[in-house]
Amino acid sequence: MKKRMIALMLALIMVMGCAAAEAENTKHERVYVVTGADGTVHSLTDVIRLENADGLETLRDRSMLTGVENTGGKETFERDGETLVWQAQGREITYQGTSDKAPAVVPVVTLTLDGETITAGELKERTGEAELTVTYRTDGTTPMLAATVLPLPDTGISDLRTNNAAVITEMGRRILIGWGAPGMSRELKLPDSFSVSFHADHADLSWMMTAANADALNALFREADRQLQLDIPAEIGEMNRLMTAYLKDGVLPETTGAAKDAVPEINRVNEGLNAVNSGAEALAKGADSLNGGAAELDAGAASLKEGLTALSSQSKALNDGADAMMSAVLAAAGDQLKAALNGTGLTLPELTAENFGEVLTGLSEKLSLAGVEGKAMKEALEGLKAQLTQAQMFVQGVKSYTAGADQAAAGAAQLADGAAGLAAGAAELKDGAEKLWKEGTESLKNGIQGAEKKAAAAVLLLSQTKLNQAVKLYEQTREKVQDTGYDLRAEEMNGSTVYLIRTDLQK
Repeated sequence: MKKRMIALMLALIMVMGCAAAEAENTKHERVYVVTGADGTVHSLTDVIRLENADGLETLRDRSMLTGVENTGGKETFERDGETLVWQAQGREITYQGTSDKAPAVVPVVTLTLDGETITAGELKERTGEAELTVTYRTDGTTPMLAATVLPLPDTGISDLRTNNAAVITEMGRRILIGWGAPGMSRELKLPDSFSVSFHADHADLSWMMTAANADALNALFREADRQLQLDIPAEIGEMNRLMTAYLKDGVLPETTGAAKDAVPEINRVNEGLNAVNSGAEALAKGADSLNGGAAELDAGAASLKEGLTALSSQSKALNDGADAMMSAVLAAAGDQLKAALNGTGLTLPELTAENFGEVLTGLSEKLSLAGVEGKAMKEALEGLKAQLTQAQMFVQGVKSYTAGADQAAAGAAQLADGAAGLAAGAAELKDGAEKLWKEGTESLKNGIQGAEKKAAAAVLLLSQTKLNQAVKLYEQTREKVQDTGYDLRAEEMNGSTVYLIRTDLQK
């Protein structure tokens, strides 16, 4: 179990620390922290790997760590204050050290029992309704993605209810996984904690492991910038200029921004309104033709209704026949299987259209366990399953056909009813089209232009308020996640930092 937990945590770290670096050399930090339930740091070790993509003889690094020790080889270094110069000889460097600087994120555990705040040690001695909350405490400036794995004891916990968390089962043991996005702007309304409620009966909660980093967020922002390839603040300013001009003159000015291809099309809308008058004339003439064709449609719809109604009247007989056939096939198959199982000690439930696939699969497995399954028996069960599936598909096809016939009959009845009213509607349409032709064009033009200006005013207001706020929030968050290392870093190096925090719940 311990090895599986370690593998799970390593997989989690790899996922969270997979952000690609833009610089050739990257300083990879794995900050191992041991804390108490209240967030008190008991120990901290920063394990650092310096890439050496160019095979340099010396690597320059900056570090505040004390007790620096080479853990990946025998390369030596010289230290001058914060500067470390490693004799790399073309190889990458792996070293570790420690510091009393607080980590950027620490999980803090709150545990209550029947509303009373208690410790995990006290929970082992008591029974009641418990709630465990893990809050990711940050330095207030570093956005993070964090996930926590908490092994649950085999006994003592029941009726689990989670918030921003999930429970999985690994090797027969339940594991709680919770997550959060601490340090993000409150405007984003992202959770910085998770909780679980449960009935406790001397429950023993001993430890949990948390992985956190900002590299995934940094990679997301880099990819978004690469995909957009836009100066978003400039584009917003240009959009404000366009909307302001349209509200004033009713015409969009030319632009070199992202909307440069759309502006001519929008301007052509107003020009196209001049064609509405011709369209209204054509509509009036078309209404005349529609009125004449409505009578022919009415007669045809009545004939269609009569034929489909007769077809639909046979649906029940077809469905009943199909069901009877399927029942007979299932009964025959069941009798054959029971005869074949005679003497094996195995029983066979009644086969139904809903369960035959599951029953036959389960039977094959039981025969294998009983040591009586041979290749011929397995092939026979597979063949029987295929035959029953084909019979089931036939029954479903019959029912789909009859359902379609019933639906078509109902539709034909509605068509017949609608055809009778179509002629009257066509006459009204003709009158309305003539009125539109003679009176409505100018109203339509004014209405469209009025709607366009309302839309422009709404877009302008949105751009000047919510959109500007969103862009500002985006830029502030992007800036915060660009340099989130625990240790110092040389200017020529990019960075990748993952915090791996073990929390001893009973300390």
